[in-house]
Amino acid sequence: SVVDANQSTTLEVLPLCTPGGTKEWIPCCSTDLKPYVGMQFFSIEDGLKFYKTYAEACGFNVRKATTTKSKKGDVAFKYFLCNKAGFKEKRKAQVVDKLKDNEGGDVVVQSSLISRKRLVTRVGCKAKMVLKLLSKSSYVVTIFHEGHTHPLYTPSSRKFQKGCRKISMLHKKMIFDNSKVNIGPVKTFRLVKEYVGGYENVGASKEDFKNFHRDLKAYIEGSDAQMFVDNFKMKRLLWSAYFFDYEVDEDDCLCRAFWADPICRRNYSVFGDMVSFDTTYQFNKYSMIFGPFTGVDHHKRCVTFAGSFIAKEDVSSFEWLFSTFLKGMGGKEPVCLITDQDPAMGIAIKNVFDKTEHRYCMWHIMKKMSDKVGRAITKETDFLEKLCGCVWSLEIEPDEFERSWKSIMCEFGLQSHDWLGQIYDIRKLWIPAYFRDLFMGGIMRTTSRSESENNFFTCFTNPHVTLVEFYMRYESAMDAQRHSQSNFDNDSKNKYPELKTPLLIEKHASQLYTTTVFYELQYEIEIACFNCGFDGFRRENELEFVSVKEGSRRRTYEVVFNCNNYDTHCSCKMFERQGLPCRHMFFVWKGKLLDRIPEKYVLNRWTIMATKQATFSLEGHISDQCVKIVDKKRILNEVWSEIHNCVSLAEDNEDDLIYLLNNLKALKLDLESKKDGNVPQCKKTKDIEFLIGASAPNESTIKPPKISKNKGSGEQFSSNVIAGAQRLKGEKEKAMEKQEKKKRMCKGCGELCHHDIRNCPYKSK
Repeated sequence: SVVDANQSTTLEVLPLCTPGGTKEWIPCCSTDLKPYVGMQFFSIEDGLKFYKTYAEACGFNVRKATTTKSKKGDVAFKYFLCNKAGFKEKRKAQVVDKLKDNEGGDVVVQSSLISRKRLVTRVGCKAKMVLKLLSKSSYVVTIFHEGHTHPLYTPSSRKFQKGCRKISMLHKKMIFDNSKVNIGPVKTFRLVKEYVGGYENVGASKEDFKNFHRDLKAYIEGSDAQMFVDNFKMKRLLWSAYFFDYEVDEDDCLCRAFWADPICRRNYSVFGDMVSFDTTYQFNKYSMIFGPFTGVDHHKRCVTFAGSFIAKEDVSSFEWLFSTFLKGMGGKEPVCLITDQDPAMGIAIKNVFDKTEHRYCMWHIMKKMSDKVGRAITKETDFLEKLCGCVWSLEIEPDEFERSWKSIMCEFGLQSHDWLGQIYDIRKLWIPAYFRDLFMGGIMRTTSRSESENNFFTCFTNPHVTLVEFYMRYESAMDAQRHSQSNFDNDSKNKYPELKTPLLIEKHASQLYTTTVFYELQYEIEIACFNCGFDGFRRENELEFVSVKEGSRRRTYEVVFNCNNYDTHCSCKMFERQGLPCRHMFFVWKGKLLDRIPEKYVLNRWTIMATKQATFSLEGHISDQCVKIVDKKRILNEVWSEIHNCVSLAEDNEDDLIYLLNNLKALKLDLESKKDGNVPQCKKTKDIEFLIGASAPNESTIKPPKISKNKGSGEQFSSNVIAGAQRLKGEKEKAMEKQEKKKRMCKGCGELCHHDIRNCPYKSK
């Protein structure tokens, strides 16, 4: 047969029958690629590289085998075999079923042997090459058997062979980077296929991608908590304004952690008047509670002030967490702290904060309404509509709310409902009518604030990640949040909203406030011009009392205006609640021909330049440190970006592509020549360390957290309950899961249902 020497894989072999009757296949290839007895190499690595090149051209894979050493410790003989040499020992998997007895001990019920279905790869092939030590600087081929007892690989199957697959740094980086946005290795494999044009060009298999992702987790395993804390210490060295703290339990297991980078601390100094703290997140394999401290920025978007982990939802954990939060934020307390109805959290807030007003999140309470009251009332009547009109109203006084609430309860016969009575007793902590003068930044009115923040973090993480993985994903989430804020900043500075009135005060507002906030003010100005009217006036010394009425609404609002210093106060109290002038104030200012919003009614937190004010701390100027860090990973990202840019520039011209390819190959050879091949290195480990940005410590003083047993974790059962028990699910949750589950055909009863023949209720019949 004739074979092109430039082909990477042969298409033909010479069949040969040995004297013993065994059929062998002799590969055809160029004599320059074939080893022979007496051939010499400078090292074992050179011999292996040559034999692998020969194997690639012929269509088989190579594996290392026996190594014999001399008395001096040198390698005297080295065997290289076909990967199908020898035979695999048959194995059986032993399965032991265990149950828990009443005392919590394991009781073995039954043991069985199950044969696993495995594909055999080793068929006793005799092909091999043996190297013998000739001198200190050379090895000689003493045995070379080229016949194979099996057919060789064809070109179409070459991409599936282990010897032709290699997971590159590009693959590893894509697996690592995609995991930060919750994309797993299988989907990453599909994405790479689209990038390179086909599965044959990927250079690795789906299993290779999954194995590297597994190795990444295995590298972190055991040193997870230590690497997590070491990462904080490294950040502290880079940023003096970086704040973190942690605690371990009596077994040296991590149980509490808190962190806030300089940008978070700067944001808190500007937007920290209102803070929402939510502990409904469980985004790690230890079921630790992740509690972000969240606020509202000048674009009315969520902004994260700090992150935290706690193992237990008890008073001491929350007290430590809130005390650490105050310490990290320079002792500045928020005006208002919004949480859920956790009793331990309420006690801790009273013990730690002196000036902060504690309020419950209305969204969490109203979300339970259908379950607590009953879906029949909420769905078939207008109960929920009337209750929302009463609860969410921002203009009624407490006595009006109480009359409206009692009227609704009487109408629907719910006067003795236990849960409604409980939330009515704590009405001062969640009904806006009782804190109309308290600045809330609009967060109480935005019912989806907690839900949107939860969805935001869900896009980046999941409940199965380690602490190290979680923190890397948390940083990606922060990058996305800050990029979004920068984008809105750019729009507010360089794009101008369309004005709807000729009033100079509207133009002044468009120059001061961010676009999002201005649109809200523009609506107030528009209502002031076209829907508000004069209903009464009186003067007392320098104060003017103006009664303002809106269209067909029965309620009138009283605005008090001081002609000397432009002090303005409205009975709707919108400015006190949100920090923005209301339509009634604009109506009076329009009548007084003011061309600018009085300075005392312009809150810096809503302006375009809110984040540009100087922010100082004990460690130095935080704003300078926010842009200080430059690391090796950023340079790597720039290299990848430049490579992709070069490919996009050359893709339209074949000559340019060939020129680029040749230059990249030359650069690759140059870089490979600089590597010290004599120093043994575990490349996979070094790549993982580079991607993570840290190495596993030789000795860990901080152990990984214990599995937490909190609400909803499925771990809060005592030890005498059988293994695998989960939390009890409500009827609503069971019904929703059953509805989402697809039906399948049961071979036992022949019906389309949610069971199969194994658990069919009619099986015994």
